[in-house]
Amino acid sequence: MQHDEQKALIRRALALIASGGTERGEPSLSPVSRYLDPERHAREVERIFRRHPLALCPSAALARPGDTLAIDAAGMPLLLVRTREGELRGFVNACRHRGARLRPAGASNQRVFVCPYHSWTYGLDGSLRGRPGEADFPHAPAADCQLARVPVAEALGFVWAIPRVAKDEDDARIDMESWLGRFGADLRHWGYDRWVPFDQREFANAANWKIPFEANLETYHFQYAHRDSIAQMFHDNLLIADHEGAHQRLFLPKRGIERLSELPEDQWQLGPHSNVIYYFFPATFILHEGDHANAFTVLPEAPERSRVIATMLIPEPPANEKAQRHWRRNLDSYWGALAEDFALGVSVQSTLASGAQASLYLGATECCSAKFHADVEAALS
Repeated sequence: MQHDEQKALIRRALALIASGGTERGEPSLSPVSRYLDPERHAREVERIFRRHPLALCPSAALARPGDTLAIDAAGMPLLLVRTREGELRGFVNACRHRGARLRPAGASNQRVFVCPYHSWTYGLDGSLRGRPGEADFPHAPAADCQLARVPVAEALGFVWAIPRVAKDEDDARIDMESWLGRFGADLRHWGYDRWVPFDQREFANAANWKIPFEANLETYHFQYAHRDSIAQMFHDNLLIADHEGAHQRLFLPKRGIERLSELPEDQWQLGPHSNVIYYFFPATFILHEGDHANAFTVLPEAPERSRVIATMLIPEPPANEKAQRHWRRNLDSYWGALAEDFALGVSVQSTLASGAQASLYLGATECCSAKFHADVEAALS
């Protein structure tokens, strides 16, 4: 983030702290059917998740030629691959012969992809390299049997994909600079394109995919849900929000930021005085914590079930054991709080089918969660 933008955010924070206020929007309702309806879930997958970029792994996970990740996203089996030429490619993880998966889920390094069913063999560029009984397939020319492409790109230290079949070579590219907009420019300014993963994890979440974003786009809950973890670090229920399309940026001032008012503005830095949340529609969350970042993407699996892919990024690999301990402490602190959010989300999901209420209530300071829902509704329509 450019320094002028940092100073503007700090001014807004200091003004709100001085007035004892916070940013507010219109109170709203969130119908319980949003979290339970199978037909709606299918529309969300088709109209949202198969039309927008999702951060699925760090670029460093596909650093070497042949590095491959097999992963399912929005019901689509994907192969993310680094070719011999160093290019990133994305394919549907399905043999063009009879549709068997070429690779089981997970990371590997491959010279070629060999189908376990009939040994059709593909290059890292997706081309069909060979198959037993070639003469038996005059109706299936090799040029027509390349692996189906999916759109992929790299940005902010992550591999992004849109889980759908690309129509052609141009359609297999994603203009991430345009998609991420000025919030992506913030993170590029801090060097995210060069940052590396310190921790990666993936886990099942027994809650609708939208529930984690509701929790992480408001700070109303901090003093209660996080009273034993991070609550004392932050001003109560205070955030400064900016939006660009369906993307959001939330500035969370820490206690003590007021001391910056005693310094010249050219010495102001967000670094130790705040966290900044970046939410990239529909399902990628990046928490900028000054000298590192924690990110997650939530993938829908059923109305009441989702999967979380999480990564911690740092500027460079730890140089020694002291650096290793430093980053581990930061990671443990982050997950101590985030685990509380996910546990509460599971608790919420477990009550929704009870019939106790038709809607959930979002208050005026939960306006970013309300905007998230409004943007989901707009994408569905």
